[in-house]
Amino acid sequence: MTENQTRPSRLPLFHTWAMLLVASPIGIIPWRTLGIGEPFWYPWVFGVALLVLLFTTMIVQPLKPLRRFAFIIVVIFFMGYGGGWNWGLIGFVRSAEFWATWAVQAPKGVFDISLHLLRLTPAAIILSFLLLTGRTRQHFFLVKGDPYAILEKSSLVSTRKPEPWIKIALIFTLVFVSVAVLFMVGAYGVSGETFASNWPLIPVVLLIAMMNGFNEEFTLRAAPLGELEPVIGKSNSLKTTAAYFGLGHYYGFPSGVIGVILSGFLGWFLGKSMLETKGLYVAWLVHFLTDVPIFMFLVVGAA
Repeated sequence: MTENQTRPSRLPLFHTWAMLLVASPIGIIPWRTLGIGEPFWYPWVFGVALLVLLFTTMIVQPLKPLRRFAFIIVVIFFMGYGGGWNWGLIGFVRSAEFWATWAVQAPKGVFDISLHLLRLTPAAIILSFLLLTGRTRQHFFLVKGDPYAILEKSSLVSTRKPEPWIKIALIFTLVFVSVAVLFMVGAYGVSGETFASNWPLIPVVLLIAMMNGFNEEFTLRAAPLGELEPVIGKSNSLKTTAAYFGLGHYYGFPSGVIGVILSGFLGWFLGKSMLETKGLYVAWLVHFLTDVPIFMFLVVGAA
């Protein structure tokens, strides 16, 4: 057997990077940075490219294990869930006249809940697809897992002695929450009067933080990781999904290059927790707690 026959094909890794970069907002950042915005036809170029990449996973033998992953990314993109792109089904619904009317007439908290229910539609499609194609909940981490599994050392995160994931996750959560609060205070300021008058919306904040935490952790991390890790390995699957998650937050909270770096690290950290605890719980908990102050400012502070 020759060296070329024994060496694993790198094609799946290249294909993964290609799909995630095409689906990310990296293609629209230059247009918006120049202040001119992307042409109306521009998203379709990327959409067609993703469909071509999906098709290749059906006919190219080394890429066939990526078929489900490719479908997941296509769903995310065409549903308009990918960060930054102002198009797709979700974008179409939000730009419709009935939605604009609903946004004005609906009570503040009710509208926020309905918005996050709308954003859950890609998760519902992907979950249905995975179950219908024979995947189990364990395969895409839709189980609690073991929060007390020991953190495996890496170049980015390590401890002097073995520590359980739940302990490390809570420590990092304090850091993530502190950064989020500092950013939101700097961006929006603090109005004690506004918060005092809108405190009844706090249950809404907790609900949508729970929904958003599940949505992003399942749709953007658990589902892709479950398909990628057996094909391209733990390290590469974490790097690719973290890059995709980070780039998707270029227009998020926080935004810009800082948002990409912070979100990218968070994506890597939470993805690592899924692979090592074999479940969604730790990642969801960290995401939920980090989202609470962000939505507190967006919902309660702006109501």
